[in-house]
Amino acid sequence: MAPAGSEHDQPTRRAASLLGLAGALPFVALALALWWLSEARGQWALQALIAYGAVILSFLGGIHWGLALRDAPANGRAFVISVIPSLLAWTALLLPHTFALSLLVVCFVGQLALDMRLHVARWFRLLRIALTVVVCTSLLLASMAPTAS
Repeated sequence: MAPAGSEHDQPTRRAASLLGLAGALPFVALALALWWLSEARGQWALQALIAYGAVILSFLGGIHWGLALRDAPANGRAFVISVIPSLLAWTALLLPHTFALSLLVVCFVGQLALDMRLHVARWFRLLRIALTVVVCTSLLLASMAPTAS
């Protein structure tokens, strides 16, 4: 039997891909909604997008925490790296919207760079790249929406 996440583990790959794509839908939907909603509803959608981005960024940091727990002995550096996304995500929640969106884009790109250094299956790397492109494009599109200012 292939280890979980290996190139040969199709159920893991399929589940991670479907859930990853489903997780990207709120980014796309909220970013597009900002272009069509009224000012009041647009502000709600913008806050929802930033909050969702913060949650997902924190989730991605958890990958490093989980891998650090799996490795024996635990690598203290990996634990530190794993909590930084949560701290930056929390900071984004406290910033004005324009800065929050910019910080999230920088953080998602930085998180991708860190994740590319992990020893994970090739399909997971490709999935992370694709999802990061969708997320960052959505955040940038949202930052240009009339209701984002």
